[in-house]
Amino acid sequence: MLRIVVLLLAVMQLVSPLEAGIWDKIKSTLAKKPMEIAPTLEVLVVHDRPGVVLEVKGKYKIYDPHTNDHISTRFIGKRKFIQAQHEGIKWGEDFPGVHQLLIVPDEGVVTLVDGTEYRGSIYVYDIGGTISVVNQVDIEDYLRSVLAPYAENPLHQETYSAIAIAARTNAYFQMDNPRNPYWAVDASKTNYKGESATKPDTKLEQAIASTKYMVMSLDKGVNETETFANEWLSAADAKAVASPGVLVSKITVAQADELADKDAHAAQILAKAFPKTTIVLTHSAPQATMKTALPVDDAK
Repeated sequence: MLRIVVLLLAVMQLVSPLEAGIWDKIKSTLAKKPMEIAPTLEVLVVHDRPGVVLEVKGKYKIYDPHTNDHISTRFIGKRKFIQAQHEGIKWGEDFPGVHQLLIVPDEGVVTLVDGTEYRGSIYVYDIGGTISVVNQVDIEDYLRSVLAPYAENPLHQETYSAIAIAARTNAYFQMDNPRNPYWAVDASKTNYKGESATKPDTKLEQAIASTKYMVMSLDKGVNETETFANEWLSAADAKAVASPGVLVSKITVAQADELADKDAHAAQILAKAFPKTTIVLTHSAPQATMKTALPVDDAK
């Protein structure tokens, strides 16, 4: 929370003039109790396989997501091959007439799919006799996984913060614009590798935590927010044409780090990378709304 206040103050000093009363709006926003439901993203982690070894390492509940019926609660872990059969899904035991399962582990309990650890709930779908698995993961945990490669080449803290805000913007856009009703993101195309990819107590982890609830929005006014798909420009792709619907940054990560080396903060870096955008604070659970916005396009 302190990180959010500092960044907002930095932005306010760089934007002139500010609309009257905006500091009162910020104070009001920060004083509000966060919503209890964290935003999540549905990530396809297995697709069209004969089956997988599914292990839950603790207490969990099983539901039929088609009917929302609670099937059972199990108090000890389980490790069995899960597959689709004509009569229904089999996971060590038969689930007659059930062709999709929702497995909800207790808080802190991880699930392994073919040896890869995941936090959050697991959906298992029988699609034409094959198994597809979707991980419903907290967006912050998702970011820790997909951004893990950035920790391999040390960057400035403010560069990591800018990267985290841009990636969270991408994740919120994908959450609001899913590929289909069952999953929003394909793990094979986003570098999502579950819990095993995360490295605690790194500068990157700190940046993700300190920018929580911060995303970018296309400029639509203080009370309107529109997240967007984005990616960082690489030196090799300097002349490449952006994919349809994807906003490519105007600078590379290396150039962003050069700005940070000159004491630029995350808001200034993002102003250079993604002009005509705004940093907003949000807690985007179901039916949640964006709370307040500060323009960063004029930050120098």
